[in-house]
Amino acid sequence: MMKLRIFLCCFGLIAIALSFAKTNAKADPISIEHERGILTLPAPAKRVATISWAFTETVITLGLDPVAIADAKDYVDWVSKPDLPSDFIDLGQRSSPNLEALRAAKPDLIITIPDIGMAYGKLVEIAPVLELKLFDEKRPAFETARETLAKVAKATGREAQAETYLKHVDQKLVEYGERIHAVIGPDQKVNVVYFFDESNVGIYGKTSMPGSVLTAMNVPLAYRGEVNKWGFARGEFDIIAPFAKETLVYTNPVPEVVLKKIWNSPMWNVMDFVRNKRVYELPVVWAYGGVPSALRFAELLTESLENGPHQ
Repeated sequence: MMKLRIFLCCFGLIAIALSFAKTNAKADPISIEHERGILTLPAPAKRVATISWAFTETVITLGLDPVAIADAKDYVDWVSKPDLPSDFIDLGQRSSPNLEALRAAKPDLIITIPDIGMAYGKLVEIAPVLELKLFDEKRPAFETARETLAKVAKATGREAQAETYLKHVDQKLVEYGERIHAVIGPDQKVNVVYFFDESNVGIYGKTSMPGSVLTAMNVPLAYRGEVNKWGFARGEFDIIAPFAKETLVYTNPVPEVVLKKIWNSPMWNVMDFVRNKRVYELPVVWAYGGVPSALRFAELLTESLENGPHQ
């Protein structure tokens, strides 16, 4: 009986010690390399504010609803998916976010881009700021998007979700690439363009989001020329004329009045891809986004080609 009492007493002391240790244990700080050096967080962020559509879609995809979002209204028109949460604080324009609204949201992390660096000093007074670069003309945008997603996942304690999601993305890109090849055949290449107006067009190169996603799908891209930091070249229709024997896909949104003028343009109608019905339309997809937009682009491109030409 004495031995039993001693055992129970010792067991109780061990349980109390473990409980105390658990209660007082602190998680290791999280360190993330970003454009301002190293950001250290005491714990995974739970209340995140996003000052870029790419970060908004990334945070949502990782299973966390942002508490504050910039350019929310235009997100619906230009990004579309994933859907925004039902409850968040609208910060207004990303170029000049409403700092009072941001402070009211009480974020424990703000994710932004260097392009609005003038606001960094004011943002950091409200909460820790993770500043991530999305585009570099020397690097494929899809690679940068993957790294960005991994950093956001680390900051929010969602690394397992990110790993699972990226594996899913890789599997789908292989599938979509095979389906696209089944449609266009072994010889065709793809042009991806955006119409700025009835006479100016942007054509995406290999470092752009569309171009680097095509590379990941093993689908050949037609345009291989010089591009700006966002990965596209801009010009009149003569910029796409050298690639007219290939397949053309244009992204949305484009005003209907602009499209009508293009379809009636004599220069447009002499293009080989028009005369041979190799013009395809994509629904709204953000060509400058993160991994979620990249996957959406791949899916919509595949479905568009399978559904048949627009012209």
